[in-house]
Amino acid sequence: MEKYASKELGGVLHCFNASPHLLPLADMNFYFGIGGVITFKNAKKLIDILPQIPKEKLLIETDAPYLTPHPFRGVRNEPYYTIYVAQKMAEILNMSYEEIQSITTNNAKNLFKEFSNIS
Repeated sequence: MEKYASKELGGVLHCFNASPHLLPLADMNFYFGIGGVITFKNAKKLIDILPQIPKEKLLIETDAPYLTPHPFRGVRNEPYYTIYVAQKMAEILNMSYEEIQSITTNNAKNLFKEFSNIS
C-alpha cells in the first residue's frame, strides 16, 4: 500500500467489526459503516471502539434485510431502523441524535463526492 497516495485508496468498512487493527485505515480515506450490531447486547467491542473512530469517518448502514437493530431483532431490517443506530451512537458518543445525523449525512455526501471523481 505504500506506493499509493492516501487519497487514491479508500472505501467503506462495511459492518465494521470493531477490530482495532483497522483503525489506521481512517488515515487512508476509509469510512467505518456502523449498523444494527451497535444496538446488540453483545456489542461491547464495538461500543468500546466507536469513540476511537474519527467522527469524520463514521457512516450509518442498514445492511437490510439483515442485522436489524434492537428492539426489532428477528424481523426484516429496513432503512427506517437506522434511527436506532443513530440514537445508540449518540448515546455512546455523548452527542445528540441531531449531531450524529448531521455528521453521518455529511460523511456520506463527502464519501460519494470523493469517489465519484475517480477516473
